[in-house]
Amino acid sequence: MPTILSDVVFRDELRDYINVNTSERTAFFESGILVQNNDMAQLLASPSNTFTIPWWVDLDASIESNYSNDVYTDIAVPLAVTSASMQARAAYLNEGWNCMNLVKNITKQDPLEFVAGRLTSYWQRVAQRRTIASVIGIYNANVANNGGDMVVAAPGTIDAASIIRAKATMGDYSGQLGGLSVIAMHSAVQTELQILNLIDFTPLADQVPEFGRFQGMRVVVDDGMPVIGTGAEARYLSVIFGPGAIGYEEQQPAGEDGLEYERAPDRGNGGGTETLWTRRNYVIHPLGYSFLSTTITGTPGTSRPVSASWADLALATNWERKFNRKEVPLAFVTSTVSA
Repeated sequence: MPTILSDVVFRDELRDYINVNTSERTAFFESGILVQNNDMAQLLASPSNTFTIPWWVDLDASIESNYSNDVYTDIAVPLAVTSASMQARAAYLNEGWNCMNLVKNITKQDPLEFVAGRLTSYWQRVAQRRTIASVIGIYNANVANNGGDMVVAAPGTIDAASIIRAKATMGDYSGQLGGLSVIAMHSAVQTELQILNLIDFTPLADQVPEFGRFQGMRVVVDDGMPVIGTGAEARYLSVIFGPGAIGYEEQQPAGEDGLEYERAPDRGNGGGTETLWTRRNYVIHPLGYSFLSTTITGTPGTSRPVSASWADLALATNWERKFNRKEVPLAFVTSTVSA
């Protein structure tokens, strides 16, 4: 719907409109959970919306090696070098904001200028929501298909033992490759940890902004983190990430396809209207999983959906684990909060 006169507060003093930005934070970017990935950039630039990501399967040291001898007729049989692959899918997003020209003529303000100045933050928050939807899908798939071997349910409110046990689901891999280094949680869960005095807010060097830490892991607080169930039975999902847990790349289509203005002079009975369109292409993919594309609905009402919606990303049936549990740098804790 366009911005019309009834949407605008008229000024009775000579001053500009102030910009009141959303309170939603882009903590996933600030903490390093989402860092652009060159491999993902190559995938997103390819002429396809689904990608196969191959890898070499590591050498298996659980097979006992050959023991040399001096018998000429004894012949050692070499092992095969094998590979495997996982599937990822791109998403192609756009959004537009419209304003009737009469609004600009009367208010002497251009709402679309405000929009243009907020697009970077807007798309970061979109990427963050797609990431949260994806990790919900991984959680659901793990419970449905892998016996919940990445999940620890706290007996009540969150505690240190539950977080440590969740990290331990990676076994001896929990400290490798930088370890599990970030835990993301709802503010209500953070409150429980603060009451237990388990979050350290001591600054590290010139750290800005300040993040709390739990046993060396950076604590990311985001009220977009999922709540499973309602009422007294509600359980809050906290997610522990390791470096590279989420592959991410974002691209703006070249030229006017990425950002363009559309003008319709006949609208508003000839007063005219203007729309600002912005577009982004994304790959946001959890390491060690295939996105199966079993269900793709896109925007409600789309006649031929190409991109997975938030609801699609959260479906257990859209995900399949391809790596050994130890090699997936994600873990989950579910907990309640005090009444």
